[in-house]
Amino acid sequence: MADYYLYIKYLHITCVVISITLFLLRSMWTLRGSRMLATPWARSVPHYVDTTLLAAAILLMGIIHQYPLQASWLTAKVSGLLAHILFGLLFFHYKGSWVLRKTALALSLLAFGYIVAVALTRNPFVFV
Repeated sequence: MADYYLYIKYLHITCVVISITLFLLRSMWTLRGSRMLATPWARSVPHYVDTTLLAAAILLMGIIHQYPLQASWLTAKVSGLLAHILFGLLFFHYKGSWVLRKTALALSLLAFGYIVAVALTRNPFVFV
């Protein structure tokens, strides 16, 4: 494996921690109706972190030669990521029912938990 594999892996893990921390912070601000959501850093930093996270993930896939649709655990992670993003978008941008929005937040966090569990076990059926 490449000498820089661990550096990229640790960058990826660091970005995961920062990403979910910012997600939880922005969720709390949304629930409280805080004006902090409108600050320039709150609107831009999560995008930079998530872009770095995705770039590190793509590099790691290339290094270990495992790809979605070829490795079932990576397919599961990508599917979980799409669910996390879609439910997160519903929570942050839908302006209707708070019950629906809070449900979307819970589902987004469950999807995130699934992604982490699959990453740790490399098993897409981690909860079965």
